[in-house]
Amino acid sequence: MQSENEKDLIKFVPFNSCINPSFWFELNKVKLDDYMLNDDFKDLKGFCSTCSSNNLPPILNFDYSSFKKNVDKTKIGHENVIIVEGQIKIFNTINEFNLLDKNKLIDEFGQTIWNDIKSTKALDDPNRLNRFCLIVFANLKNYVFHYWFAFPALTFPLKSYYQLRKTKFLDYFSMEQSELILENMDRFQLNFKSHQSFFAINFETLDVFSVREGVNLHNCGKKVLFGLYDPNSQSNHPGWPLRNYLALLALKCKKTEYETRNFEIVLFRDRYHGGERKSNLSLIIEVEIFNISENEEKINTIGWERNEKSQLHPRIVNMSGSMNTEKLAESAVSLNLKLMKWRIAPDINLEIIRNQRCLLLGSGTLGCNVARCLMAWGVEHITFVDNSKVSYSNPVRQSLFVFQDSIGGESKENHKSIKAAENLKLIYPGVDANGIVLSIPMPGHYVGENIRSKVKNDVKQLEKLIKEHDCIFLLMDTRESRWLPTVISASEKKLVINSALGFDSYLVMRHGVKTGDIEKDKLPTNFHPDQKISSNHLGCYFCNDIVAPGNSTIDRTLDQQCTVSRPGLSMIASALAVELFANVMQHPLRQYVPSICSNHKLDDTKESCLGIVPHQIRGYLHSFSMILPASQAFDKCTACSIEILETYKREGFDFLIKVFNDPNYLEDVTGLKELKAALDEAEFDLVSGLSDSDDS
Repeated sequence: MQSENEKDLIKFVPFNSCINPSFWFELNKVKLDDYMLNDDFKDLKGFCSTCSSNNLPPILNFDYSSFKKNVDKTKIGHENVIIVEGQIKIFNTINEFNLLDKNKLIDEFGQTIWNDIKSTKALDDPNRLNRFCLIVFANLKNYVFHYWFAFPALTFPLKSYYQLRKTKFLDYFSMEQSELILENMDRFQLNFKSHQSFFAINFETLDVFSVREGVNLHNCGKKVLFGLYDPNSQSNHPGWPLRNYLALLALKCKKTEYETRNFEIVLFRDRYHGGERKSNLSLIIEVEIFNISENEEKINTIGWERNEKSQLHPRIVNMSGSMNTEKLAESAVSLNLKLMKWRIAPDINLEIIRNQRCLLLGSGTLGCNVARCLMAWGVEHITFVDNSKVSYSNPVRQSLFVFQDSIGGESKENHKSIKAAENLKLIYPGVDANGIVLSIPMPGHYVGENIRSKVKNDVKQLEKLIKEHDCIFLLMDTRESRWLPTVISASEKKLVINSALGFDSYLVMRHGVKTGDIEKDKLPTNFHPDQKISSNHLGCYFCNDIVAPGNSTIDRTLDQQCTVSRPGLSMIASALAVELFANVMQHPLRQYVPSICSNHKLDDTKESCLGIVPHQIRGYLHSFSMILPASQAFDKCTACSIEILETYKREGFDFLIKVFNDPNYLEDVTGLKELKAALDEAEFDLVSGLSDSDDS
């Protein structure tokens, strides 16, 4: 035995964490989408390599793939990259992070490693000796992360590891022996799905075995070299993984009558330089190991990583400066929405709302507010349609415009739809907003031969836009401007949300959505006011009329030409329109959800995860009241009746041109004309009957 002064205490070089920015972006995502309020430990992966540059300490790398459950070794970048399993705990408050008993936590991880060593788990899978834990507090608003890594390593009081001798790998073995060992090493690794950190070498045959086989050979009296892929490239000292490896060997290898035993350890440092594989940095050290038993009274665990100042304190990283500003905005926009899923509405499906393509017909007071509400819900595709320009009176009431937008003269950029789309992108660059300048043809607005081709193109463009979008918002000033979009949307079976304003009253409603089957869409004859109405039997904006829409702009005075309503009314109606849309999207039946009305007991009504889905919302500011009526479709409706839809499908633009030039034509098609004549005749008979009674 060597004397005490000839032995050197082994200095183990600890791991250093190296975190790619993608790790923090992925952490931000999984915390919001998956973990939410759950602060239990979750599995995490780190990656270390024996192929790093010279004179570097052991580095454990983390990136976005650290959160993936299955990591394909071929995707990591090099065959000698070792996967290190660990766990992460993300705290919900900084106070919880600071108050955590760090010593207790690392002792618990150390005890797990010690239990694996005592059982057969560490022999079956020696990679279990390499563990880490990471505690984090993530400030998701500011992208500031407080974190602390621990790389648990077992220590035994009053017992130390000593290094007796150090030899270069290429001095210990000949060149031929070294090449044979490398071949056997590669062959050994092929037996495993993931790269093995630990191995054993039969000194006589130079075969490479698993640690379990090496321990068995050693206990049978064979000379065995125990080795590990050493992530440390500082030549004088072994890397951190050797600590727990020596504890395994001290317990599982056969003991002698002496208090200590000597082992030869291969610190395998595989390098590729200049296209060649080199092992010149690999070492073989002779180590003196003390005897330990499964009943060790005291086992300590060390391994908390020091910060940049070499202090035992957490680290802090601020990622806001390194993130693309548009990505920051995208993450921030979704933050409040995703927080709904944490506690308040865990079943909400944000993706279905986000993916809806919304067409806003009208870019005025209602259109601007609806667009901003939709964007707040995460809707990414919004198209504005309007033919008017921003006037000086608009910016104070229409929330997407500023004074400068009204100074545009006759340029196209001054159009409301164009400016609304541009300004929406200024608020949030990630939104796909487009502005279309388009005049919507209307009943009673005469189309002469000189503009017939333009009007036909306008109709085609509107038909194309409605086909390309999922939800149509009708937000125009006049009643007749809503007629054509209502007909086309009903024909295309699109969801329509309609919002209209009075002076101090408003209407928000969803149109019924037809199935396309004439028999199913026929209205029931035994309708009762208290019964639910299926979506294909719900009325549209025009179903309560017994007159066809006509030109309402003729002979209007100034107060009738503008939208004269209480200033806050449009914001209320716009918000309700979007919230109705959101509730529809969260219901299992989507746009085919049946109606509820004020007479229904809400407890008996099937809700979406956000609540009920009414047909109409009518509000009155003078009394600050609201009602939820539901109405069945009118079989002689001038917009959504079967007769109108079938005629539109059959005749197309020829039918529409008749309506534009003569709105009374709609009454002929639907039978309204005969109905009104019958009502007039019945009224005449009633009046005549009353007169006869008076005479008698």
